[in-house]
Amino acid sequence: MNVRRFRGLGSTGAMALVLGLLVGCGGGDSALENNNPGNNDLNVVVAFGDSITQGSECSCVPYPARLAGLVGKIVYNTGVGGSTASDNVGRTQEAINKYHPAFMFILYGVNDIIHSSNAGSAAGALNQMVAICKRNNVVPVLMTYPRPILGHQLFAGGVITLNKNVRMIAAAEGIKCVDLEKEFSSGADPLYPEWPTTDPALMGPDGLHPNDAGTQIIALACADLF
Repeated sequence: MNVRRFRGLGSTGAMALVLGLLVGCGGGDSALENNNPGNNDLNVVVAFGDSITQGSECSCVPYPARLAGLVGKIVYNTGVGGSTASDNVGRTQEAINKYHPAFMFILYGVNDIIHSSNAGSAAGALNQMVAICKRNNVVPVLMTYPRPILGHQLFAGGVITLNKNVRMIAAAEGIKCVDLEKEFSSGADPLYPEWPTTDPALMGPDGLHPNDAGTQIIALACADLF
């Protein structure tokens, strides 16, 4: 674990990070690189996703802007609040054509679960996004979601299944994965031992969107890959 992760965190956030948190899943332990960028810019990253990426539900600096400051690269925030993975596969190519990134961080799928799509359809869309990145010499990085709590607890099971699919895709494709389910975990759920708990100190009042401290953890976890 990179010690940078502890900067600016309170004791609760730091403790959550100590309890078995892992930076990534899939792709090995080497630094994130693009050895064949083609016409893409090695100093450009695209953050692709929904409202968590956009930062629309937190009155704080979104994670892509924080990531830019941590890694010294241009990070374009292409998050769209409320959007689903299934309906946004085409935006992958649009973002690549517009920004020519060497890297793309993909956090998508929770809205598919909320809008009654199954985790499998979201995973299929993520597979397509990864394939588009690879065809365009962009290195994709998948991301899991923190387990929803409070008002969004109802969707926890679907999100955990989605996260399992994300890890399997990352392993099968040999790409890196930022495992936010683990990054936000404070231990095991006593009622469902196979499920992690999510530290409420890292989440906003709706139990779905990270707060300022949680947003900082996302940025630092992504930065740790470089």
